[in-house]
Amino acid sequence: MRRFLLLAGLFLVTVACAIGQFGPWLDESGQPLEGSQVLQYRGFEICDHQEVLFFFFFGDLYAQDEDGILGQLTNSAGEPLEYVLLDGVPEGAEPTGIRLGTKEIYLNPDTREDYIYVYLSEDNRTEQWPRAEIDCDRPGTPG
Repeated sequence: MRRFLLLAGLFLVTVACAIGQFGPWLDESGQPLEGSQVLQYRGFEICDHQEVLFFFFFGDLYAQDEDGILGQLTNSAGEPLEYVLLDGVPEGAEPTGIRLGTKEIYLNPDTREDYIYVYLSEDNRTEQWPRAEIDCDRPGTPG
């Protein structure tokens, strides 16, 4: 019971910090999205992933892991997935209207299962975040 309370407390503190630093994300009408829908946060220390940014997007987890801390990520077919910084928005990616400041989420229906795109309007670049189904870092399940 004590471990559960400690982990629950750690989760709540982490989420509170993440929301302050990384949100709230807004929908296309400018209304804040709930953390259960869209949440950006740093990985949990207990998982040793605190240098990785995670993006929980409507049930799927993606990662900005520039240093390869998570190791090789793969899709369901076993093909490698990777974080990449792109010039502009990739062909076929469409805006979702979901944004935080100068960041906007784009999706490509052909790659939706593997990638989410975070467009950075201040420098016209896009981050390609791979899917990272890491249970340790999924909201509500540290450790």
